[in-house]
Amino acid sequence: MKLSVIIVNYNVRAYLEQCLRTVFTALDGIEGDVFVVDNQSNDGSVEMVREKFQQVRLIANADNVGFSRANNQAIRASDAEYVVLLNPDTVVGEDIFRKVLDFLDAHPKAGGLGVKMIDGTGHFLPESKRGLPTPAVAFYKIIGLTRMFPHSRIFGRYHLGHMEENEAARIEILSGACMFLRKETLNKVGLLDESFFMYGEDIDLSYRITLGGYENWYFPDARIIHYKGESTKKSSVNYVFVFYNAMAIFAQKHFTRRGTNLLSLLINGSIYLSAAGAIVMRFLRRALLPMLDVVLVIGLLCLVQGILGREAIGNDQLKLFALFAVVGVACEGLCGGYDIPVKVVNVVRSSLLMAILLAIYSVISTTAAPSLLVAMYFVGVMLVSHIGARSILHGARIKPYSLRSLDRKRVLAIGSEDENRHALALLWQTHFGLGRQKQLGINDAVSPAAVKLIRKKVRKHGIDEVVFCAKDLAWGRIIELMEGLKRTGVMFKIAQPAREFIIGPSSIESLQDLDIMELHAVNSAAGRRTKRMIDVTITTLLLLTLPISVAFVKDRGGFVSNAWSVLLGRKSWVGYQAGGERALKLPGIKPGVLGTLANEVVTDQAVVARANTAYAKDYSPWRDLSLVVRGFRALGRA
Repeated sequence: MKLSVIIVNYNVRAYLEQCLRTVFTALDGIEGDVFVVDNQSNDGSVEMVREKFQQVRLIANADNVGFSRANNQAIRASDAEYVVLLNPDTVVGEDIFRKVLDFLDAHPKAGGLGVKMIDGTGHFLPESKRGLPTPAVAFYKIIGLTRMFPHSRIFGRYHLGHMEENEAARIEILSGACMFLRKETLNKVGLLDESFFMYGEDIDLSYRITLGGYENWYFPDARIIHYKGESTKKSSVNYVFVFYNAMAIFAQKHFTRRGTNLLSLLINGSIYLSAAGAIVMRFLRRALLPMLDVVLVIGLLCLVQGILGREAIGNDQLKLFALFAVVGVACEGLCGGYDIPVKVVNVVRSSLLMAILLAIYSVISTTAAPSLLVAMYFVGVMLVSHIGARSILHGARIKPYSLRSLDRKRVLAIGSEDENRHALALLWQTHFGLGRQKQLGINDAVSPAAVKLIRKKVRKHGIDEVVFCAKDLAWGRIIELMEGLKRTGVMFKIAQPAREFIIGPSSIESLQDLDIMELHAVNSAAGRRTKRMIDVTITTLLLLTLPISVAFVKDRGGFVSNAWSVLLGRKSWVGYQAGGERALKLPGIKPGVLGTLANEVVTDQAVVARANTAYAKDYSPWRDLSLVVRGFRALGRA
């Protein structure tokens, strides 16, 4: 056996299916086998592999044993000369395995090899080639010098930024997303260290390969797409803790002596600093538009005061209006003014709500109340400034804040006429309508001028998404085109050969999603906001009437605990009923204390599935209220 492909999967069924298609295409003519090690997925991944890829050597773990241990299970079962550890959210070209095997056969000292990786937007992933995270290199990364000087030989060594991305070279550290390994080398230096649950195990193994007298190589002639982090978002606080803890384990193992020293303190301290930074950045991203709204309102009022004088707007009224600006932000959030995509109609609604509140305040207040005319003038200023804030972000081409409806995306499909038509029809349904729909034929897509032709169409028609039809185009050609078009700023997606779904970065669109209507869906911006308001309102009422309400609940301690969890946003009073069929991909919501059938015990999966689907596609706050009333005695259950 020449090559074993090992894929560890956890709840990324569609990406895994696409990955396996590309892997078996690339294995054509090569003596090899494919292992899939599933770490207790609950999305139907195991069933999909058994049904569609019966030639796969499947290991279905009853528990999530982690990345290292799962890979080791397959490595021990393989009798191949080489193994490749491959993430399920990858796409490989038809010639990648042949190119890599030829290179490894010609370089017997090469114990490990990494390839050139691009992300779902066509951009080069710097982790394709990495240096050893020595104490100094780790310190530069932790304090941000690596990001500030990515191409420096000193500060950019973590990603070897000084090296050319298109030249083969010896490197120190390989990426676990695609890691070719010589079995002889593993027999000598050992397998993955299972003390690393996720992240860091590739660094540790790469370092031990070099300590064992072998070489690690970066080989850019072989390229893959890596969608990167579909199961763990790298902006999350959880990722920060997991990643830096892995660095701490590596440093403790290789660079520090037993006991506490400066390096250990530095790395452990960076975990909490980086986590705090992630929290702050997440807050700033979410608060950008509200803060801009407040600043522009106050700025416009100060400008008007400077023009008209203090007789028109006094300092006391200016302070009061500053408070009103904050109230206006609350009205904006209540009316959906901060939903993505941005809708001006929601801004107008919030201004009308603010006008009503100010009118009531002007009538009932006896101190420092502005006249009704001045109050309405403030509402006009608020409306102009809020629309102005969105116009500024729109003019800066920050896509989430575009004033053009993102639901009407402009799409270019590339493939045969039949496949293009089918892909556009599916996108039209999952997007609830499209804007411009353009096509490019197969002959143009495989021509040497393809990148230029596509780039011209993107500019001319303002294309948002480019969809490649995998039935008509080679996987390697799709990778080439994505890399060549990376500067266009469009979203790339791949329509699968079986026509079941279309995959893009952090998006999977399929016929299974079509029952979920966006306008009334539980996970729409309005649905999430309304559901959260209902949860807080119900919790507040229950806590205010606690001596009475708790008397009607079976588990009183659990009731108080659940109320606290709902108030903090960890749970919702109502979630999906457990035990339903998984044929339909339902939008994600918080776990519920009650299910969509209240506290009823239903064993019929079809009944449960229908109840969950109805709840997801046609959400209403009255449904939550009625379910809470019906299942009141069970509000204390775990």
